[in-house]
Amino acid sequence: MARQKRKKWQVYFEDERPSRRRAPGREMPIGKQFVWGGRRWQIPAVYRCAEGLVLELVMQAPAGEIRAFMDRWGLGPASEPGDFDREQQMRIDSENPLTFSFTPVLLVDGRSLGNYRGHSRCWNPVPGGRDPADLPMLTQYGLDPAEGWVLWRCSFPWKTKHKPPLRSLSLRLKADGVSLPGPHIAVSSPGGRFPFTDPDGTAHTLTVAEYVRETLPEGAFQDGDFLYPRQYAAVGYTVEPPLPRGAFHLADCAEGDRPRPARKPGPLQSGAAAFAAICALGKEDLCCDASLALFRTARKAGMADGVPAHSL
Repeated sequence: MARQKRKKWQVYFEDERPSRRRAPGREMPIGKQFVWGGRRWQIPAVYRCAEGLVLELVMQAPAGEIRAFMDRWGLGPASEPGDFDREQQMRIDSENPLTFSFTPVLLVDGRSLGNYRGHSRCWNPVPGGRDPADLPMLTQYGLDPAEGWVLWRCSFPWKTKHKPPLRSLSLRLKADGVSLPGPHIAVSSPGGRFPFTDPDGTAHTLTVAEYVRETLPEGAFQDGDFLYPRQYAAVGYTVEPPLPRGAFHLADCAEGDRPRPARKPGPLQSGAAAFAAICALGKEDLCCDASLALFRTARKAGMADGVPAHSL
């Protein structure tokens, strides 16, 4: 049997697929390695395209950590997000060795290229988690298939009409926050005070200023296909000492009632109700249950604010 020819690794600014309109980026090998957040990272290359620069960034996730994580949560190829409640899913997302949220800043001659677009792909070495489509990534950069790997492809557009000369490149990385579940509180009337501790150890107190049950007017949801629950509880509160905007939020422990089809669904409509329910959830001031949970945004354990710029 003839050996199949290995597909050439090509990097495009906006798409992985070959394009007749645009030529692939010209590879500029980098080969930088560093340790950050308890992980080993490498910057194998950047690619110079007509539209901008594309950065390839690779993180190693030890296979032992991945197996321990999957065993701890009972995860397998057949696992679905619906197998876990919201708090469990939040912990799973924060503990997953194959996830890492960060913001890259690429500087050309000391000036930032600004906003970027990107996506990632990962290699899970555990049986049942391997995707043969990711093998070219391992081959291209000489990555051990016995370990876990995540590759980020970040595209930074030029700020000029034409490609500028490249005298120097440097990269700054800043870890993004992750959501962590907090304590449960029980609310029945205004005046309740609930102490809680920040992930960084700072003590806070949440005080309930308002707690009222309300009903939305008929016609509040402009959707004739579904009947939405209209009863909710509104909670007003303060936190002392104050936390930055977006640093935490209050949410129901229960998911609340789901919308019901206005008429009996046909055989091809059975999945529509569940999808609509997901879209209708998530507004922080619409509560259907008095049992609440605090969710605090924090960085992963051991994370600093960022890493110094790496000259490329």
